[in-house]
Amino acid sequence: MKKLMLIAAVAGTIIATSCNNNTKNNDTDNEMTAGEKLDQTLETLEGHQDHAEAVLREELAKAEDRVNKAKADLDEAVRKGDKRAEEDARKALDEANTFWDKTKATAREAGLKIEEGTNKAIDATKNAAESTGNALDRAYDKTIDATKEAADATGKAIDNAVEKTGEKANKVADDAEKKLNDLKNR
Repeated sequence: MKKLMLIAAVAGTIIATSCNNNTKNNDTDNEMTAGEKLDQTLETLEGHQDHAEAVLREELAKAEDRVNKAKADLDEAVRKGDKRAEEDARKALDEANTFWDKTKATAREAGLKIEEGTNKAIDATKNAAESTGNALDRAYDKTIDATKEAADATGKAIDNAVEKTGEKANKVADDAEKKLNDLKNR
């Protein structure tokens, strides 16, 4: 029973830590995409869920074995006609059945909580991945807009520079022509 409660606590911890979106490694070679992180988180959750379910099945099997042993002891006591042993065996069987019922109820409740927690973690991870995708889309759109604005500004600056260079070249040509005419008229 304590193992089942421990499993539920571990599952809750796993769910809480799976929602941590902070990246601690700034090494660009090891960065994961949102999709890779989602896949890894889902695999981890499935692994923990499978382990928790295996432990629950093991506890149920132990409780059932305890009931079967108590039944066998009771049958043996009845077969021998030992009233004292029969009374003790019935008491042990009642305790084993009570324990088995409690274990089944706890397992059922823990199983539901594990499934519910896993589903919430999966949804939270998918939402985080979707939010990351949306943020990347917005960043991409802003980058395109900024690039277009920069290109427009660069184009205007080039046009302005060409215009001023042309004006300057025309002025220099006019001055040169004027000087040439002055030399001819002398």
